Amino acid sequence: MAYKEKECPKCGTKHNKRGQYCSRSCGNGRVWSPEMREVFRQKQSEFINSDDDVAEEARWRINNYDEEEPPTPVRDMSTIESNQFVQDGDLWTKCD
Repeated sequence: MAYKEKECPKCGTKHNKRGQYCSRSCGNGRVWSPEMREVFRQKQSEFINSDDDVAEEARWRINNYDEEEPPTPVRDMSTIESNQFVQDGDLWTKCD
């Protein structure tokens, strides 16, 4: 099926394809308004400054991108009850 000839608003190429863009790469490009950029900046800032574990990992990756990942914390053995044990990093409870 042929479509009428139109010009891509991003690159200016003339094409006979469906839609207003000549390709997916032109269609995926988007220009954000300064207001939307400010909203994105505020949301990213809130996330990075939160106390969430995911945010802490993101902060670490931003600042230490060329270092190895830190080791996972070891569970304090003093908090384990007498009927519990750790095997392969999991906490198990003995059943009688």
